[in-house]
Amino acid sequence: MRQVGSHNEELFETMKPKRNIRLNIKAFILLAALALSSALAPNALAGKAQKWKDLPESVRGTILANGGKANGQVDKESEKIDGQVVYEAVGKDKNGKEVDLVVNEAGKLVMTKDDDAADRAQEQAAKAVKAPKGAKFSHPRDINNPYLPMGTLKADILEGREGAKKIRIERIAKPGIRKTFKIGNQSVAALAVEDREYENGELAEVAMDYFAQSDDGTVYYLGEDVDEYKNGKVIGHSGSWMLGKDTQKPGIILPGHPKLGDKFKSEDVSKEIHEDDEVVSLSEKVKTPAGTYDNCIKVTEKLADGTVEYKYYASGVGVVREVPESGDVLLTTHQTR
Repeated sequence: MRQVGSHNEELFETMKPKRNIRLNIKAFILLAALALSSALAPNALAGKAQKWKDLPESVRGTILANGGKANGQVDKESEKIDGQVVYEAVGKDKNGKEVDLVVNEAGKLVMTKDDDAADRAQEQAAKAVKAPKGAKFSHPRDINNPYLPMGTLKADILEGREGAKKIRIERIAKPGIRKTFKIGNQSVAALAVEDREYENGELAEVAMDYFAQSDDGTVYYLGEDVDEYKNGKVIGHSGSWMLGKDTQKPGIILPGHPKLGDKFKSEDVSKEIHEDDEVVSLSEKVKTPAGTYDNCIKVTEKLADGTVEYKYYASGVGVVREVPESGDVLLTTHQTR
């Protein structure tokens, strides 16, 4: 409450406009500063990329629960919110629209943000996928590579052991699922194949893999959606990746005309998701419960963790044997459409 003596009223009235002007100027400066800080806020939150395995478990859980994917890009921001370290990752809202998730170190979702049009366009340009040299995709879903004819696959079952675990893989073609990738200036429709892996009778993983064949017969690997299971519930999505989102390099599962010594990468995504492959034999004989196959192609696969596995491909069939470290998994059933 303000009181003014009668003898000062005239002086007060004279000074009042000048004081309001000063207040208005201060208010204007404050509003301008706030507007500027808001405009700069996205840049101020620029952070440092983090490895998925190094994130707090609570942060990983919140990202996965809000449409994010394991091993996706996560930044640790340079400024704290309410005294807590915050992380920013890509997720999805309830309508499936891509948003930025801001999660604090305790795992609380602090906010979601939409990228502005300019940022989104810049990100899309950075994610453009170049077509492999000379690769043309006229009928990418009609996969008829002699050693991997997935275009006619209905279902394969492979069974065996890996260490102390009994392994069963159910590999089922899903021609009704359509997913399209942009490779160079080509829209490439992929063929989806689902792998359901059981360990000691319990469902351990469901992976939806996406493949396409170029006109020279090379079979490309374009991504996978992974659900990891424990006690019948999804517990994670480790190993998921998608061409154009997580990498700009399509993987090669098998060349169109494999030769001894051929080297290629079936996955080239990150330090955690990559694989170096090499054709080491063209004349392997493989006996399986489904039959005996001559002149199989043997491919070594060096995984991101340094372990080495082997796959054997039979003409007209596909994969007939998988040999992980301390294991052996063989084809028991092969069905075509």
